[in-house]
Amino acid sequence: SDLQFNTYFDILFYLAAGLLILRKKYGWIIPLMALAALNRETSGLIPIMLFGHLVYRRPLKRISIKNSIIFMSAMFVYGVIFFGLRTFYNPQELVIPYGHPPGWELFSFNVQRPVTWIQLFKTLGLLPLLAVFSFKKWPRSLQSFFLVIVPVWFIIHLFYSVMAETRLLLVPFALVFVPGTLLGIIGTTGKEKNSIPILSD
Repeated sequence: SDLQFNTYFDILFYLAAGLLILRKKYGWIIPLMALAALNRETSGLIPIMLFGHLVYRRPLKRISIKNSIIFMSAMFVYGVIFFGLRTFYNPQELVIPYGHPPGWELFSFNVQRPVTWIQLFKTLGLLPLLAVFSFKKWPRSLQSFFLVIVPVWFIIHLFYSVMAETRLLLVPFALVFVPGTLLGIIGTTGKEKNSIPILSD
């Protein structure tokens, strides 16, 4: 499975989406969504990233009609590709990891295995904790990415994947935890977050 590119391209598409959103190139999310949806179904959170950014970054302002159309178009593109691929290829047999069907049984399998927690620590280290502890120091844009991506990502993968395969968690790691930790370090050294123009609000 390590020779598959879909997981790693998923990271690429999410990072590209984050850069486009931060640079206010919202329209480019639509063609990016088409490529990302063809790659992996987990890309469905990319339009939600845009929506969360627009709502959370300026909570007292309405989303413009233009940005609303961009968001809905990106969701539409994702939906067409998601269902289109399943129609084209017909229903596929569900691959049950390690003999455990998705849901509570797979959740129990994940949390009860010591190897799950060992692998998580090997891959993520202390960065998630360091990032969360510095949450208040983050710009609202990164906070919105965290709120939209991280909880949903971990919950879905707890119930529908084998968490010991920690490459599945590299999207929130690269998109949120690494920059979040770095911003926390910058904050403790007395530097302002606005010293990083692309992340400044």
